[in-house]
Amino acid sequence: MFYYIPIEPLNERYTEQWYRWFPEALKKRKVPFQVIDGEPLNTKVECGTFLDINSTLHYKAEQLKKIAKLFFEKKIKPGDIFFVADLEFWGIESIRYLSDLNNIPVNIYAFLHAASYTCEDFMEKCSQYGKVFEEGWFKICDKIFVGSEYHKKQVEKLRPIAYDKIVVTGNPYNIKEVKDKLKGIKIEKKNQIILTNRPDYEKRPNLSLDVFRILKRRHPDWDFMITTSRKAWGKGWIREVALNEAKYGWLKIRENLLKEEYLIELAKSKVMISNTIEENFGYCILEACIFDTIPIIENNYSHPELVNKDKRCLFNSIDEQIKKVEFAMANPFKVNQYVKKYEESLDLILEYCLFGKLKNPIIPL
Repeated sequence: MFYYIPIEPLNERYTEQWYRWFPEALKKRKVPFQVIDGEPLNTKVECGTFLDINSTLHYKAEQLKKIAKLFFEKKIKPGDIFFVADLEFWGIESIRYLSDLNNIPVNIYAFLHAASYTCEDFMEKCSQYGKVFEEGWFKICDKIFVGSEYHKKQVEKLRPIAYDKIVVTGNPYNIKEVKDKLKGIKIEKKNQIILTNRPDYEKRPNLSLDVFRILKRRHPDWDFMITTSRKAWGKGWIREVALNEAKYGWLKIRENLLKEEYLIELAKSKVMISNTIEENFGYCILEACIFDTIPIIENNYSHPELVNKDKRCLFNSIDEQIKKVEFAMANPFKVNQYVKKYEESLDLILEYCLFGKLKNPIIPL
């Protein structure tokens, strides 16, 4: 039996897509499976950045209760597979503990999104003790999947205990499903530059606003837009600065957007920019590429991998970022060819979970 332990599904994030996509893939493979759901407290982010940690831990605690009950009822069998969609699962060690004490060997696989060593991740706040339980998590997993070579190197450097277990698969993303959301909608590219990062400190939204100002002075006919699925973009002084700029009419801020509304604005834009401090993957960059909205991103972290080291997309300084935005606006080029491999990421993960290694060829979904 394949036990799928999902992240709570949120419409604004990829977690909702994963929640549906993994079971669909298992059905196509005719693999017996069970989804172990939790119970969310809410779908808003009130404590955390991209997930509400209070709700997340409640959700995962409910999942662990169900897992313990399955062991208690003797439904877990030797060789069963547990795929934990988020390795930051307080209780994943309990699965191995239950397995050992019940003398029922199982396989545990997990996807590592970030950790206490990741700059400005919510888990960084527990970094003083996080190293200890992260090393425990890494020990009990058979394989650990990450989104990029950059992330793998970071784990190997900062948590070397996981050295021989990490597999780079990319972050699974259903490209076709995203494209289909705009099927039948006529969209034309505008001279628009968009900022889609969430307005948290590690994304350096203040720096992106500075770039916007410089470009607007040089190119008065260009449009500049900020989007967010939240009720308000930013908080504190950064929000006040953005709202003040919007009063002058040159900057548009679209808040509380549905996914389709956000994708329309993204697809209309010629360029997106990002000035993030660190990125282990970068979904907003991936989504930009899907619609040939050229990402101008720092030549660091996982960014080069996302755009296949396309130098036209990568900058090493703010001056260079501005020049590359100007070049991309005047000379649009295709970037959607860089996203195809992430549709295959789910295949790679399932191959490892089902067989412990890659089989050749990969079973098509």
